Amino acid sequence: MNFNKPKVLLLSIKPHFVQKILDGEKRVELRKARPRLNPGDYILIYESAPAKILRGWFEIQNIVCEKPSLLWPKVKKDSGLTKREFDLYYENSSFGVGIFIKDKRTTALPLHEVRQKWSNFRPPQSFHYLKDDEVCLAEEITKYNLSSTNQSMPQLVLTY
Repeated sequence: MNFNKPKVLLLSIKPHFVQKILDGEKRVELRKARPRLNPGDYILIYESAPAKILRGWFEIQNIVCEKPSLLWPKVKKDSGLTKREFDLYYENSSFGVGIFIKDKRTTALPLHEVRQKWSNFRPPQSFHYLKDDEVCLAEEITKYNLSSTNQSMPQLVLTY
């Protein structure tokens, strides 16, 4: 059993926000539901239509869940949003989630190229947790090895 294997979430993100992530203007991804992920896990970024491009990876530094009024002060400088945009996004939500980006690795693989090696790839409407074989395919086509880059995962220590 490999305790060091990070979980990976394939996340569809609108082109405008992907560009802000790539430019470094957006260092936290905002969501209305908390993913089953922890620091040291990864997000595989799919840029939604009209681009339809697999854009890369980022490691999760931290995840913060708060009422929107408490979340805003923690994310405002890293969100890539104005206060008005933030308020509109969380208008009918009792809590918000901020997924802080630690390291990112970019690529630009159009959907048709992704499907040449990952034939059953289906862009998610919102998100999709990758299975082990899908993680391997994603690593292969993006030429990015998660196990060699993930230094923050705890090691299992057995004592007798």
